[in-house]
Amino acid sequence: MAKFAAVFNIVDQRGCPYYNVDERMILTDTAVNLPVGRPSCLILLRAMTELLFQLLPAATMDFAEYRDTVFSCGGCTGLVKFRLTVQNEETGEVDGEPVVTGRLDALSPAELLQVFHMHQKTGKLLLDMVSGTARVTFREGAVIAARFEELDNQEAIYAMLAESEGYFRFVPGLPESMMKSREIGDFMMILMEGLRRMDEDE
Repeated sequence: MAKFAAVFNIVDQRGCPYYNVDERMILTDTAVNLPVGRPSCLILLRAMTELLFQLLPAATMDFAEYRDTVFSCGGCTGLVKFRLTVQNEETGEVDGEPVVTGRLDALSPAELLQVFHMHQKTGKLLLDMVSGTARVTFREGAVIAARFEELDNQEAIYAMLAESEGYFRFVPGLPESMMKSREIGDFMMILMEGLRRMDEDE
């Protein structure tokens, strides 16, 4: 899997012979995935590749500074405009915010949790690790739910902190029904307890 991935939706096109509005493109650190069934345009590929170096530093920050940016590809007789977006896993609809993905050898679970807490993110952190899958749900930086295999809430977080291999994905946004859920506890106290347990185990 890629260390970096950004999903784009085409929002406008003028005279482009290849691509249409609402088609999807995915940029990773190893490839550019153009709309299925469409020919490859070298001009668009070059524009997307240049974007990789622009977006990499902002990936762990949920691409915040680029969320409203409309990118464009020009240089031939046509023009394509596209922006960062994400597909809702439950409805399949476009929500308009990016998915952040990466590897745990680049950011540890403890570092990931702190990033989304400090920047008051709302959404789901999904982890696919050696010992199993985990999900941590944030509301404005507060943890309102956590699950790691058969473990829930604090115990789930304590266990996932010890993991060092795998992949993560952060999907912004929560249904309205979850926005009033209570925190599972004070974030820093949970994190410190988890790190203390790790030290004892070592």
